[in-house]
Amino acid sequence: MLVLVGALTAVGSLAVVRHLPEEAQAAPPPSQDVRQIQGIALDGGRDLPSVALRAVVSTQVGDSLDDQRLERDRAAIEAELEARGYLAAKVASASVTFAPRGAYVVFDVEAGPMFHLRSVTVTGPGQREAGVVRLAAGDEASASRIARARQSLSDALASRGKQVELRVTTDEAAAAIDLELATR
Repeated sequence: MLVLVGALTAVGSLAVVRHLPEEAQAAPPPSQDVRQIQGIALDGGRDLPSVALRAVVSTQVGDSLDDQRLERDRAAIEAELEARGYLAAKVASASVTFAPRGAYVVFDVEAGPMFHLRSVTVTGPGQREAGVVRLAAGDEASASRIARARQSLSDALASRGKQVELRVTTDEAAAAIDLELATR
């Protein structure tokens, strides 16, 4: 009797296996390491400068997951946003989801408001050269434009041995900054 039950069980299992889809009959060997990155996304809306943000991310599809590198990428995204005038930008630590074929990484980005210049003043003995500063109230608070304005004023004052100190006051509630180029 025991032999008959064993034979029926074997025949029944064979019938079930033949009717299962191919992928369920035998689990395929994993084709890739589950720690290999299959996708990277920036989640934060359509207004993000996505091309510029992706350019500062060093992690690429196909790389192995590296928590330290992802943290550097998070900081680089935040720094790029700040350089573009999003001074209240926040980028959360990378969210990693594992799937059978690898890992998917998402950076949640809150750009916050674009900051603008509320005032731009030149103080000290370099006030006569204020015209070389090509910034005005209402301009976006772009770090590169502010740096160029400071450099232009420094160049104009170099022959007189004067220096330019940049002083910035930030008003987060108004998404504005007051910029002073203090010459001495």
